[in-house]
Amino acid sequence: MEITDDFGLPVAMIGAGELAAAPWTRADPKSVAVVRMTDPPPELHGELSRRGFVRKPSTVTWRAALGTGEEEFLRRLPRKSRQRIHQARRMIARDGLREVVEDRISPEGLDLFLDLYEDRVARMPYGVAFARRHRETILHGPEKYFAVFLYRGEALEGGTLALESPDESAVRLRWSAVTEAARRASLPRALYCATMRVAREKGYAWATMGDDPNLYGHIPRPGLFTFKASMAFEAVPSQDFADPAGFDEADLVLSLDALTDPVLMLGYADDGNGGPSGGADPAGRGLRAFLVSGSQVDTEPYTAPFLSGPPVVRRLPGGLRG
Repeated sequence: MEITDDFGLPVAMIGAGELAAAPWTRADPKSVAVVRMTDPPPELHGELSRRGFVRKPSTVTWRAALGTGEEEFLRRLPRKSRQRIHQARRMIARDGLREVVEDRISPEGLDLFLDLYEDRVARMPYGVAFARRHRETILHGPEKYFAVFLYRGEALEGGTLALESPDESAVRLRWSAVTEAARRASLPRALYCATMRVAREKGYAWATMGDDPNLYGHIPRPGLFTFKASMAFEAVPSQDFADPAGFDEADLVLSLDALTDPVLMLGYADDGNGGPSGGADPAGRGLRAFLVSGSQVDTEPYTAPFLSGPPVVRRLPGGLRG
């Protein structure tokens, strides 16, 4: 067993041969928050489930079919999401915000965006600002990016950077950032719709909204799941959507000290945690929400049409080691 620091989260990495001995039970309770096995072999799936592990893709890709037009796409959204998009658009018109589409992103526009993005990430407890390290690639390729920016006068109110992936017939919404006032006014929803409009005009069939580490409560928060699902995106194992580096893992949450309460994981629905999915995905690749909490938790925000079965909840008394 090796204990590593994953951006402030102490993770105990174990191999298949260590499961029976459960070495994490002898570790300092404050030194391990999550026990993880990478690529768990099939013969251990049942035992991992009995011990409380959630078998899951390490990362999930959020994808949505762009459809024939925006009206058709908006009909898939929950009513409240549609209302928020309309409200955001009314605010954009009322305040005279200016939409700018940059098919080739300019250095000036990109640098304004990166400043805003890093300011927003710095306010997150475990946020990591990855975008700037890709600046030269965004500007000069070989991959092709475009951007949708919203300006209030000369000040950037928000923006989205999108990567074109012709081989996948997909546009990847890689990075997005808005001011705090714009966030409260649901501007991200309007920005994403504008970016998907551009993608449709370019002839793409799919949009993706990021590849998330599949531990909502650490770097991504559970609210990110709720937001993406409300925008009619669905999560799939990243290796099932053009990610050759995607892999599976099994996680056991021992402590919420370095995590949010609740923690959300999208595990395989056919796992022993809660039983088989009942036919929603006969290939066994369907996902189900698994929650870990130190208290009673409302499961409604963690339901979605693409998930198999209701959320499975595991309680950690006091949010501490179970």
